[in-house]
Amino acid sequence: MNKKMYQTFYALLCKDIAIYNKQLIDRSIDAVVWIATTLIIAEYVMPLFGINDKQYGTFILIGNFAIWGLFEMLTSVGIFLGDIQGDKSISYYMSLPLPSYIIFIEQSFASAYRSMTSSILILPIGKLILGTDFIISTINWPKFIFACFMINIFYGFFTIFLASYCDNLSNLTMIRSRIIFPLWFLGCFQFQWGMLYKVLPFLAYIDLGNPLTFILEGIRSSTLGPEKYLPFWICMGMLIFFSILFGYLGIQKLKQRLDCI
Repeated sequence: MNKKMYQTFYALLCKDIAIYNKQLIDRSIDAVVWIATTLIIAEYVMPLFGINDKQYGTFILIGNFAIWGLFEMLTSVGIFLGDIQGDKSISYYMSLPLPSYIIFIEQSFASAYRSMTSSILILPIGKLILGTDFIISTINWPKFIFACFMINIFYGFFTIFLASYCDNLSNLTMIRSRIIFPLWFLGCFQFQWGMLYKVLPFLAYIDLGNPLTFILEGIRSSTLGPEKYLPFWICMGMLIFFSILFGYLGIQKLKQRLDCI
């Protein structure tokens, strides 16, 4: 891209960020309610049933932090589809001196920003609820920050992929039920991949096709220690692969759908 393209790209991204920032407080409150509810159960109710692992609350906290963007994608997909069906500002974007694929990459980055910023309060609230059971000093911060960046970039490109295969806003329920929920529930949210491999190796290998497996294993490796989880850099490499794959498929489908030249 030349300088003018960079400036146009940056201006579009700033516009989308400014629009979303008006909703940021509400979405942050949503994230706080989500994490507070799950952690109170994990930390204070589950021990009554015999689960006394002090890392269990942290395990759930980090998992929730990592998958928040998966559900935030519904907001981004809704915004994108709403525009296609309504104001059609995307048509104006296509008239700008930018290749069409750059427009869709900008939309992916805007989606990544939404999921990343709305999750900021999850860890501080988690620390307040878990207290000393959440040991911050064990976090490998360079790896953790890199993982956060890659996770949300993946969510951004996955948003474009989902939007490209969703005909209208009424299909958002289908996306949640048929795609997001299975990815979340089967993607090592409630267990470690190594535990699954010990009891059901065949299913564990199938689960390696689920990007959420690498998201959760990778970020937990950077916070709870690498011993029990898949290697961190393999997880990040797979996230890069999935980001490129879903980004490419989504962009090609949208170019066809919107009759991009």
